[in-house]
Amino acid sequence: MDVIVVALGGNALLQKGEKPSFHLQMKNISGTAWRLAKVMVRSRHGFIITHGNGPQVGDEFLRNFFAKDKIPKLPLHILNAETQAMIGSMLELELSNELKRLGSRKRVSTIITHVLVSRKDPAFEKPTKPIGPFYTKAHLENELNEEKFHYAKMGGAYRRVVPSPRPLEILEINEIEALARRGDIVICCGGGGIPVFNSGKAHMGAEAVIDKDSTTQLLSNSIKAKRMVILTNVDYVYTDHERMNGRIVKISAEELAKSIDSFEEGTMKPKLEACLEFIKNGGRTAQIGNLEKFEGVMKMRSGTRIGSL
Repeated sequence: MDVIVVALGGNALLQKGEKPSFHLQMKNISGTAWRLAKVMVRSRHGFIITHGNGPQVGDEFLRNFFAKDKIPKLPLHILNAETQAMIGSMLELELSNELKRLGSRKRVSTIITHVLVSRKDPAFEKPTKPIGPFYTKAHLENELNEEKFHYAKMGGAYRRVVPSPRPLEILEINEIEALARRGDIVICCGGGGIPVFNSGKAHMGAEAVIDKDSTTQLLSNSIKAKRMVILTNVDYVYTDHERMNGRIVKISAEELAKSIDSFEEGTMKPKLEACLEFIKNGGRTAQIGNLEKFEGVMKMRSGTRIGSL
């Protein structure tokens, strides 16, 4: 059975400006599950769903931060594991409910996923991924007296920054692929996966976060998927993102590679880089489109398509 990999952006749980309450996130997940289920119930493909967890990890970091005088703080890789499980549970329950309402017997499985990274990755020498609260200079100095960490100045304040290394291997890939190819819908690689080092014959957690789209690309190529879909909050990739001008409906990987540096860092560029890497390593079609128009994206009626010549 062919498998399609679908990556959910942050708008699957929270829209811009919304407060991160459980009930609001559950409401948004319910809408996401409905959009996914009405397409997946009719499809003969297997599906693997990945998702982001940036705001949720940030919230957990803050809970640790403000409770540190009463409860010992947890490491970053464990916060990733916690939010993987939370989001996976919410999505699995709602997607299962929607499929049942539609008369489907398809099963949904969530796999807590670990992803191997290298100790020698340059990201560990130069952390860039902001996480946690904004600090004043005085507050930062107090925190640094308790714990040494990397930070960056952002406007008039400071934030902790952590490494974002390249994913090398998905440890649970065999189980993920086996379930998907038998027809299950698999939720995995949340937040890019739990980063781990290879320490001799054992694995240990790494204090880092992995880009979700990079892990989605690695996953897609690892199982030799022909199609990878990245869902976000815009209908298309635009040459002028600020004004939503220059809509790109279809583009070859070769043509996109020539203009990749013109796209904005931290938002669309990483998604496009993941698409290029997917095509380069054997993928057939990569798409970027709006989560709310998932059905149109799957029917090639909406979103940007990227392929090889």
